[in-house]
Amino acid sequence: QRLDVVVATPTASGKSLIYNLPVLNDLFSNDSGHSLYLFPLKALAQDQHSVLTRFFSRLPADLQEKHKNFAAIFDGDTSSYQRRKIRDHHPRVLFTNPEMLHLSMLPYHQNWQSFFGKLRYVVIDEVHSYRGILGSHMAWVIGRLQRLTAYYGGNPTFILLSATIGNPEELGRLLLDRPVEVITESGAPRAERNMLFLNPWDSPAYTASQLLEAAIKRGLRTIVYTQSRKMTELINMWTAPRLGNLAPKLSAYRAGFLPEERREIEGMLFSGKLLGVISTSALELGIDIGNLDLCILLGYPGSIMATLQRGGRVGRGSRKSATILIAQEDALDQHFMRQPDDFFVRSPEAAVLNPTNVSVMEQHLHCCSAELPISATEALLDNQAIKKSVERLTQSGALLQTAQGDRWISSRKYPHRQVNLRGG
Repeated sequence: QRLDVVVATPTASGKSLIYNLPVLNDLFSNDSGHSLYLFPLKALAQDQHSVLTRFFSRLPADLQEKHKNFAAIFDGDTSSYQRRKIRDHHPRVLFTNPEMLHLSMLPYHQNWQSFFGKLRYVVIDEVHSYRGILGSHMAWVIGRLQRLTAYYGGNPTFILLSATIGNPEELGRLLLDRPVEVITESGAPRAERNMLFLNPWDSPAYTASQLLEAAIKRGLRTIVYTQSRKMTELINMWTAPRLGNLAPKLSAYRAGFLPEERREIEGMLFSGKLLGVISTSALELGIDIGNLDLCILLGYPGSIMATLQRGGRVGRGSRKSATILIAQEDALDQHFMRQPDDFFVRSPEAAVLNPTNVSVMEQHLHCCSAELPISATEALLDNQAIKKSVERLTQSGALLQTAQGDRWISSRKYPHRQVNLRGG
C-alpha cells in the first residue's frame, strides 16, 4: 500500500535518509522509475545533490554503470545546453524548485512524458516554507503535477519533509489534497543544548560583533543570523579587522552573492576552513554546513519555528552547543527577555495556506487548461469553488468552452509566465 508521508522532526534528525534510501532502492528493481526532488532554494538542491551522489558512488559497480545518467540539477543556474540534454535524456533523479516545475516542466510536459509516466517519488523538502501565498500557489503546482502524471500513467508517492511545525498533518493534506501519514518523533541522538537570552546594554549589533570575535578567537565554529543584508556586511566589517590573522576565517553570506561564491562559502564552512559566518535567513534552511558550536541571533526571528530552525544549525551529532538570542528594542524581543519561560512553553506555529484563494486559483486554472483541456468529468470540477471559478474565467474569455460544452481550453498558450509563485 502506497503512503504519502510528512516528516516534521528537528534539524539533524536524518530526514534526508528517509527519501534517499527508497529512491536508491528503486534502482535495484528491473523496472526502476524516476524521482523528482523539489527544494525552495537552489543551494539546498546543490547540497542534497552532492549527498545523493555520494550515496550512489557506494552502490555496486554494475548498477552505477547501468544508471550512468543518475542525477541532475535543473534550475536557473543550469545552462541551456545542459537543460536540453536533461530534457532529451531524463535522469533517474531530477533536482529542481517550484518555479522551474511551474515554468519549464509543466507547460512543456510533452518533453517529459516518460519522466512523468514513470515518476515513483516526489520529494518536497522544507515544506514549512510553503505557507501563506507561496503555499497556496504550491498546492496548485502540486495539483497540476498530479494531474499530468496521472495523464501519462504515473502515480508517485509524495514524501514531505519539514522542520518542527504546529500542524504537519493539515499542511500535508492541504498541499496534496489527500490524507498523509505523519511522523513527528525523532530517534536521532541529541547533545546538550544551551540557550542564553541577552538584553544588551550596548548596541545589539555591536554586542553580536564582540561575541563573534570572542568565539572565533576561542576556536568555536559560529553562525550569526541578522535580519538584513546591510547588517550582515556591517558586522563583518566591524569584526574582521579585530581578528588579526584569523580574519580569513570569517565570511558574510547572503542572497545577492554569485552562486559560485555561495557554494564556496558553504564548502569552506562544511570543511572547517571557516570558523565564523554572518548570514541573513539565506542559511536558515537545511543546507549541511557541518558541525557548528554557537548560534548568535541578532533579534528574535519573529516565530518560534524560525528560532528553532536557526538554532538547529548548531550542536549536530554529540557536540554541546549554545544559542544566544540578543534582544533588539522590538516589543516581542523585550517580551521574551522579561518572560523567558514563555518562549519554552510555546509550540511552533502552524503553517497556514489557502488553496481556494480566488486569485491564486484562477491563475492556476488558466495554466491547467493550457497544459491539458479541463474536462467536465474530471475530479477537479467536483469542488464547487473551482467550478464557479471556471465559469467566471469562461465569461471573462480566459477560458474557451467547446461547442459540446464538456471541455475548457486556455485562450493563451503559455499563461504561466504571468504567474508569480511568491507574489499575489
